[in-house]
Amino acid sequence: MRFYQIFLQILGKSEFNKYLVSGTFAFLADYSVLLIATELLGIHYLVSAVFGYAIGLLVSYMLNIRWVFRYRKYAHTSKKEFLIFVVIVIVGLVITEAVIFLLVEQVAVSYQYAKIVSVGVIFVFNFIAKKHFLFTRNETH
Repeated sequence: MRFYQIFLQILGKSEFNKYLVSGTFAFLADYSVLLIATELLGIHYLVSAVFGYAIGLLVSYMLNIRWVFRYRKYAHTSKKEFLIFVVIVIVGLVITEAVIFLLVEQVAVSYQYAKIVSVGVIFVFNFIAKKHFLFTRNETH
């Protein structure tokens, strides 16, 4: 059996497990942009964090609607779905930026470490908010 077949068996059909994997890919995209923009392009770390977060948003959205969640509440109106997704992510971005800023400016840790801590803070919020507002059936129907 190939590695990816074993991996998919272990992963199973759990939305949370799939979200964890998709979140890892989104984080890798986000963190890569943060490092490249800050270290190679000389952009301020908080601005770079926004660019990285935007790329992570796109990766996350595509994986969430195509693979992670079994049900899409707004599949028939993808513009509305994407708008709600973006609002959730923007709330997450505000929290992320606050965590990074506080850790860098007040606690004097590196922006790289602060970013990693912020991911831990925001992961559960994003899963619960997306699941509740976008990927759960309406109980009234």
